[in-house]
Amino acid sequence: MPKQPLILIYVSLSLLTSSCVVYMPMQCAAPQITDKNQGEVTASSYFNGRYDLAGTYSPVNHLLVRAAYSNLRGNGKDTTYYRGHQYDLGVGTYWRLGDECLLGGLGGFGQAQSAAGYSDGGFFFGRPTRHEFDARYNKVFGEVYGTFQTSETVSFGVAYRVTQVNFTTLTDLGTAVDLPRMTRSEPMAFFRVRLGDGPTEDRPVQLQAAWGLSDTFGYNAKATNVIYPPGVVDLKQSRSYATLGITLFPHCLFRKAQPDSGGR
Repeated sequence: MPKQPLILIYVSLSLLTSSCVVYMPMQCAAPQITDKNQGEVTASSYFNGRYDLAGTYSPVNHLLVRAAYSNLRGNGKDTTYYRGHQYDLGVGTYWRLGDECLLGGLGGFGQAQSAAGYSDGGFFFGRPTRHEFDARYNKVFGEVYGTFQTSETVSFGVAYRVTQVNFTTLTDLGTAVDLPRMTRSEPMAFFRVRLGDGPTEDRPVQLQAAWGLSDTFGYNAKATNVIYPPGVVDLKQSRSYATLGITLFPHCLFRKAQPDSGGR
């Protein structure tokens, strides 16, 4: 039946975006830069309506500089909402191993502000518990990544990021939540298609699909011998995501725009 694959995709994406916490993981960077003076600008959309904008540039061989911004605008009139914005700044390195393999890493910091409001429990007995989280936090992160080029068009890879989250403000219904910090483990897998003709390095546009997970180090949702302060369980839970993105490589466009000086 043709509807079955669509139903499976819808259910899978719903599960990927179901967690409701104030920490919003940003997807790993894993830039597709292989030489100096190359740059990329990426726009990505999450299935919950959030989007990322990021730019990465290599001023000299093996050096990366990067900036990224993420935003999710919720409806202020809804009783269930999830909204926030944040940025990342980072530096890193990359190393090309032959024509197929690219390895790299980045480290950096950022800041975020987010809010979440929802009710849980009480569907059959009693009243539901209402949560209205408001959070501001600083973060530092480190990331490693690897990309394998299977053809001039297709590549895939994995990335892994560790993020230290330090809350400067964290409240639930105006009451402070006892969670000063947490460390998140964030793996990601991605699949990319480079559009255009000719060698990969000359193609100016790339499409990407990515799937990632963010989990708190040391947190076990099934542990019965640990009592967490109110609200902490909701904040430490795992959060997964899926994104679709498009990347523009300006150096490819500039190179194609240069006139051919041969023979004149």
